[in-house]
This record gives sequence, structure tokens and C-alpha cells, in this order.
Amino acid sequence: MINKEQSRFLGIDIGGVNLKYSDENGRGKIIYFPMWKNFRQLKDRLEEIREKTNPEVVGVVITAELSDAFENKAEGINFISKAAIDAFERVYFLSIDGELSNSIDDPLRYSASNWVASVLFLRERYDNFLFVDIGSTTLDLIPVKNKVLAAKTDFERMKREELIYIGALRTPVCCLFPEYRKLHLAAELFAIVADAFILTRDISQNEYTVETPDGRGRSREECLSRLARMFCADVDEIGESFIIEFAHEIKRKMVKMISETIDRHLSDYNLKTVIGCGVGEFLIEEAMKEVKGMRGMKGMQTEHQAEYISLRRIYGKVSDLFPSFAMANLVANLVAGLPKEDQE
Repeated sequence: MINKEQSRFLGIDIGGVNLKYSDENGRGKIIYFPMWKNFRQLKDRLEEIREKTNPEVVGVVITAELSDAFENKAEGINFISKAAIDAFERVYFLSIDGELSNSIDDPLRYSASNWVASVLFLRERYDNFLFVDIGSTTLDLIPVKNKVLAAKTDFERMKREELIYIGALRTPVCCLFPEYRKLHLAAELFAIVADAFILTRDISQNEYTVETPDGRGRSREECLSRLARMFCADVDEIGESFIIEFAHEIKRKMVKMISETIDRHLSDYNLKTVIGCGVGEFLIEEAMKEVKGMRGMKGMQTEHQAEYISLRRIYGKVSDLFPSFAMANLVANLVAGLPKEDQE
């Protein structure tokens, strides 16, 4: 819990699934908030955060504009920014160009800007790197070489594999595996990858923070049942060992996708450093082992091997909500650079 007297600056990452907030010292929280269901309650939730933290200045990044609660992105940005302005006395928004503003002029300039906060923060500390952030739902890969090289829209980033719509919790298993061992699996939302990662012991029940597909619990047995349903079966029909092997195969497939994409970006931009964070950082760490193995097999010399920097090892659990932590520090730096009379 953040103590009121310690929260002068607060960063908030308003996503389609979670509200993530942190002060400039890394004290924060992730609140499960499915925007598509609860968007009308957004202002109330932001006011609750204000009451808990009592910040003087707030910085906001937005990715929830893509939620189908809104007819289009502009409507989403306008709705979300108004809720933030109504909830907080002094608030700044970060544009995709890296500019902080206390008002929204062109809504699409403020769309999907959370990765920008992270990269701006990291550029003060590192030179050239590939920033990799895997959350509950999506994977960002942002190349930085003398400047930020990423595209400015989600669509353009998807074309360049800078945004891949897989995450460490919510990704439906049927999207990864339409077929397994020559079996065409059920094209239903019977299981998500969080079910697999419970079985591979990469996450705990407490870290399974999203809704389960069937509304039941997060125990090992319940995860086994959901994954069995992908085969239109009960657990006793196909056996636990078959399901657990399938769970490990889910992890292997995701790690392979991530490692191959990281390797391509490192080669394309001649980068040697990867900085990783997010609730799925365990997948990035596994992927980096594969990257080093691939580069070794290609006969690359030591100087072409990739260094991995784990933000969790440096900053602890705040790495799971890194854009909000970065945003708190960005607004702190902004205020520090203002004339004294404008700092209050």
C-alpha cells in the first residue's frame, strides 16, 4: 500500500484489462479492471486510487482505447482522458511522440502510449537496446538505436512485429494451437495460457489475476479440466500426463515465437542488449536462452551475443507495471524542470 505522504507523483497505466499505478519510488498496484465490462465505473476507480495515494501530480498513459466498449479509438481516448481529468486535480497525458500535455488535442496521438513511457525512462540509463515487455495480453518489442525506432500505431507495429498480440495470462489456447498431435482442437474459449502456466509452475494462483474462462477457480485441478476441454474431454479420459505435456508445449511454442522475434530485431538493428519486464518476464528469460543458443549455432562470436537486463532484478515487482512507474518519474522530472511558481 502506498502511504499518502509518499506519493507526490503518480503514474497510471489505463489498459483494457488492468489499471496499474505506481509512485516514483515504485510503490504501486495492479487492479483487474475489464474495461469492456466496467468502463462506466472508470472515474469511480480512479477516484479510489486518488483517495489511497493522494498525489499532487498524475501522469497517465492509455491503451484501453482499443476496448470494444468504445466505437473507435478516438472515442475511447476522449472518454478515458475525461475520467482522469475529473478524478485528479493535476494530470498529464503522454503522447506517442513522447510529449506530456495536460489536455488532449488530437486523441490518436495519445493512443497506445504506455511503451513510450518505459522507453523514455530507460533511455536516460541505457543507450541502444531492445525493450521487451510481456503483460497479461500483449507483447511489445521496441528497438532503440540512437533514437526510438518503433512505429507510431499499433497497426504499423504489428506489421513490423513490434507488437504481438500474445500475453502471459489471457491468450486463448485455441489461438496458439488450432492443432496438436494431428488433432484439431476446439475453437472455443475453454482455456487460456494462464491455465498452462499454473501446471508448468511458472505462475501461482495469486498471479493468475484475470478471469478464468469458465468462471471457476485457479487450482491445479481446475486448470487441468479447462485444458482437457480443449480436446472435448475430461481429465480422466486423456490423463494428467497428456495435459501437462500439452501445457509445457504451450510454453515452448510461446518461447519460440518470442525468441525468434527477438533475434530478428537484434539482427535487423544490430543491437546487443535486451531489457525485459512484465508479468511474463519468465518467458523472456527462457527466450533469451534460446536466442543465445541460436546465435551460438550460427557461429557468432562473443561480441555478437546478446546481453539480457531483467528489470525485475533491478526494480522488483514494479517491473510488472513498469510503464506506470516510468510515467511517475517522467512527470516528476517535468515538474522539477518548471519554474518554481509553476511547480505548485
